[in-house]
Amino acid sequence: MARQQSSPRSRTALYLAAALVAAAITAAVVAQVVKAYQKQLESQAARPQTVETVVAVRDLYMGIPITQEDVALRQLAPEMVPAESAFQSVDEVVGRTPRERILANELLRTERLARRDAGIGLNAIVTPGKRAMAIEVNTESGVAGFLQPNNFVDVIVTIKPDDDAVDAKWVTETILQGIKVLAVDSNLGNNEEQEKKNRTQRLRPSVTLEVTLEEAEKLALASSKGELHLVLRSDVDITQVEDHGPMVINNIIGLDPVEETKPTTVRRLRNTKPAEAGPADTVEVIQGADRTTEKFDEQGNKIEDKNKRR
Repeated sequence: MARQQSSPRSRTALYLAAALVAAAITAAVVAQVVKAYQKQLESQAARPQTVETVVAVRDLYMGIPITQEDVALRQLAPEMVPAESAFQSVDEVVGRTPRERILANELLRTERLARRDAGIGLNAIVTPGKRAMAIEVNTESGVAGFLQPNNFVDVIVTIKPDDDAVDAKWVTETILQGIKVLAVDSNLGNNEEQEKKNRTQRLRPSVTLEVTLEEAEKLALASSKGELHLVLRSDVDITQVEDHGPMVINNIIGLDPVEETKPTTVRRLRNTKPAEAGPADTVEVIQGADRTTEKFDEQGNKIEDKNKRR
């Protein structure tokens, strides 16, 4: 029996049904893609493209309060603005004092400004728990006049020892390391004209350092008894370095240091009469089969027997 062939109408209906199913699937996929894209557009539209924050319109210097003309609001990308330390209002920063120099177009952050109640000038930039102490140095000791506020220095003193513990008239020692410079003369880093004038006149500069109370005491004693020298350090290298003790002239010219010796005490003896000899002690000396008798005084000296035969 021959197999019955399908009619053209049946094949057409089958193809039409398959096409409808494929179209429905395609429409569902396209709808999901369009929906996801719409959600993405909505989320981007809801997120701000920029953030309004306070920036400096000109260079700001530490110790000088910020005025209304020094700052302005700028629109910045969100990833450029630290959320916890930036300012969104000019009123938040006006009247506060920078703790360091802030360049034009830099945004202001809380850690770069002193507290509003810290005052103005030098006292506003001193770190809590530390002190500002000024010392006088000559031009060479002040790194040839190129020392600037916010630099870091080591302090070296050349001084006479108090006693004979070191066999040298002068010694040199590093007493402080990694000390921050707050000001040079009266310059907090905001008076370039005065700084140039001081360099030209070769004045004896006064350098103000930020130190702890113990460091201030050490610095006061060193400045009153010896000559101070400042050694400029890199701002990124302020680690403490172990030194090798006081430096003396013998170390410089390559001589071995003289061994420490205790001073010799000379006693003067008074002339006295010799003590009278007390009763003698008698000792019997046995040498083999021989026995002899010896006499000794109180000081242990042997008394010769004048009657003894030699």
